[in-house]
Amino acid sequence: RASMSPAGTSVACAGTACRSRSVSPRRTVVPRASTSDTAPSLLPWLATVTKDAGLESRVGLANGPHGRCLVALRQLTPDEVIFSVPFSLVFREHERNGKGGWSRKGSHESSIDAQTNDANDLQKNDDENDLPWSASMAMRLLEARAGVDKPSVLLPWIQSLPKFVPTPPLTFTDFDLRKCEDEAAIGEALSVKTAHERAVTILQKRLKNINATPEDLRWATGVLHSRCFVYGDYGEHLAVPGVDMCNHALENPTAYVQIVSSPETCQGSVATREIAEVTNENDATTSEQFFQLRASDAGVEAGDEVCISYGDWPNDPFFLYFGFVPDQNPNDAVFLFENVADIKRVGEALGVLGKDSLDEALGEMDISDDVYDDVSGTTDENVRSTQSKRNLYRLTRSGIDQSILDACQQLGINDWRPVVEHRCLHMLRAFPTTLKEDRQMLNSDDEKLSDDDRTAVSYRVSKKEVLLGPVAQLRQREAQQRAASEAE
Repeated sequence: RASMSPAGTSVACAGTACRSRSVSPRRTVVPRASTSDTAPSLLPWLATVTKDAGLESRVGLANGPHGRCLVALRQLTPDEVIFSVPFSLVFREHERNGKGGWSRKGSHESSIDAQTNDANDLQKNDDENDLPWSASMAMRLLEARAGVDKPSVLLPWIQSLPKFVPTPPLTFTDFDLRKCEDEAAIGEALSVKTAHERAVTILQKRLKNINATPEDLRWATGVLHSRCFVYGDYGEHLAVPGVDMCNHALENPTAYVQIVSSPETCQGSVATREIAEVTNENDATTSEQFFQLRASDAGVEAGDEVCISYGDWPNDPFFLYFGFVPDQNPNDAVFLFENVADIKRVGEALGVLGKDSLDEALGEMDISDDVYDDVSGTTDENVRSTQSKRNLYRLTRSGIDQSILDACQQLGINDWRPVVEHRCLHMLRAFPTTLKEDRQMLNSDDEKLSDDDRTAVSYRVSKKEVLLGPVAQLRQREAQQRAASEAE
């Protein structure tokens, strides 16, 4: 499967395809968090280095309503390979070091550029080994852009990357960040910001060596946050040229990604071998693995945008690591309770608690502390810090977590609805603004409302909409009860 994880990354597992749904003409496409600058040389370069002469006949770049994107230039048949990127062209977090472990160099550095970066290796210390993955990759990206040792084969891709990537941890002011009014999201963003500031200090010598600035590192980190996939048992981060142009489709994506191990399945490779013997063992088309972008099972109509699903995640990772909030995201969620004791306190306040002892209830409950991997199936550290505490006791647009029902049952609460409704009302009243006021703000033409403001307000609007679900059901039941009473 391939689906974007809550860390601003996506998971692509070898030999399997991502979720592919039938395509609807009414498709909600969400842009990557980037400016709409174009990258006219990207696809010609990709066609050249992958020896895929037909690539530019299948897709092209366009500036759509959501920024730059990939569009189909002709009808793409179901499951058709749009293009294949060999792993030698993938900008990777790690590389096998020949000793069964991993090193921090990307495969393109060894197999194509043959970059050793000996000088930089001598400067590395224990602090660098503790850097976040994104900071380490960002430093290498800047060094590749600067042409350390020799020009990088990936330079055309690097030059095509957006010039600005607005994400809350790296570019929002603290004032604008707090407009999301979600303490967990704010805390995560500030944690990432602190880690980035530490990375700037640790990497200042390497930055100086290539005449790069802290702002350059901030840019590169934001680019990688919003573009990397996570792959394999080690959770390796991958940035894939070309595929990173795909926007997110909330429903019915027109394409998906897949990793294949046989080069014979890669377009361009077979055709090349038919007309010329492959003499360069380091040629990009001789890689053992390819990262493919493929049309969905319904194909793609000519002129339609080629978009993928980043995954069925709540709005938190989209907001924090991509810098946008999907509209009406059916997977958005709100963390209602901290733990069983929190539910017990609400039950006691409402007089609906049936258990005399919290310890007795906890002893009967079989809720694993390590629920994260069971829910997400990924081990990315950013995802873990953002989402782990939100995997239990949540409310979504479609209902509540089973853990809330289990807790209520064990606590002797016969009807869970008053407990959930009470907490939703409490959380809604804690917001300084109402949902109506927020919607009016977003619909206004107020020039003082910046793009960052709109993103933060959109985030809190969705949370309020989720919280209003049980409240609306409560109001409906009350109205029905009044109508029945009046009828009597």
